[in-house]
Amino acid sequence: MLRMNNTSSQNEINSRNGFLLVSQYRNAIMGIAALWVLFFHAWIPVMPASTAGHFNLFGFIERYLKAIGYCGVDIFLLVSGLGLTFAIKKGSLLRFYYRRLRRIILPPLVVSLLLWNIFGWSTLEFFQNISGYNFYFKDTTCFLWFIPAIVTLYLLFPLYYKVFDRFRNKILFTAAAIALWLIISLLLLNVMRPDLYGFTNRIPVFIIGVLFGYITQNKKDIVFKAWTYICLIVTLALGLYLAYLTSILNYSFILPYSNILPNCLIAVSLPFLIAKILDLAERHLSLFGKLLTTVIGFFGTFTLESYCVQEWFVKIINDLMDDGISIHLINLGMFFVINATAWAASVLFRYLWELIELPFKKKKTKAKAN
Repeated sequence: MLRMNNTSSQNEINSRNGFLLVSQYRNAIMGIAALWVLFFHAWIPVMPASTAGHFNLFGFIERYLKAIGYCGVDIFLLVSGLGLTFAIKKGSLLRFYYRRLRRIILPPLVVSLLLWNIFGWSTLEFFQNISGYNFYFKDTTCFLWFIPAIVTLYLLFPLYYKVFDRFRNKILFTAAAIALWLIISLLLLNVMRPDLYGFTNRIPVFIIGVLFGYITQNKKDIVFKAWTYICLIVTLALGLYLAYLTSILNYSFILPYSNILPNCLIAVSLPFLIAKILDLAERHLSLFGKLLTTVIGFFGTFTLESYCVQEWFVKIINDLMDDGISIHLINLGMFFVINATAWAASVLFRYLWELIELPFKKKKTKAKAN
């Protein structure tokens, strides 16, 4: 009974603090972000498009959400920045880097080995793709661009967090870091390749995620009131409107790949709203709410595998369409095949790492026994 009361009390605290809710529903938020990216990459619109004489609301919403599906990446980076503030405290720096390497190395490596023969890459092209050379020196969109991007952030995070942790006013430091990013970005306008801004423009949302991680761990008395969620809804609405301007009407703001502002507004607001909706669902819809969270959270357990697998399967969509296969069947097939393959790969990789680490665990256990 005491344990149940403690759990209930903790849930009540979490329910009032939006940051704790985002941490609690992290997998579900990642799952929605992953599904949004999959929608962006693999979904073929099925609703009729609007014409000059007729506006189709459902067709517009479908195409609009697909066009801005890359926002899922920004949500993932925000949540990753938050999560790393916990991970950095779970052991040595070497352990931190090992766990990041353990998480990220196998999915792109396996997909690269499969595509090596399918795409007819030379050995040089294979190593240029898998090493990130093409990302940094040729074109960020060449192959699995997110992998070298997140590796870069993983490598730099401990240094950034060490400096961040020394400053008393974390919000002011974060604002200064973003201001410095903007100044450097402007200075490099005619120097850096424009496509690299597709990565560097996402640095601010990662930095904000780090700030959110600190607040989650150290400001547990924060209470999100009704006006807080109203502000988040307004922020989300503004982000969606600006995303319409940049992605549909091709407006540009200051920097190349200028969807940074709408992406950031969406990424810093939507996770809090998702977390609150799931919290309300669990508290008031009981079994259905828990089932909803579990199902969505399931897709958040193999996000990296899903992203890498998409690179493989999306290439064949046009071939399937040319063969006259139904769009509905292609969409459903892609959804199930990509997610099933990604889940199976995540399970396989987990067991593989357990086998690799088993001798070291036995050695460690034996050393403790002696």
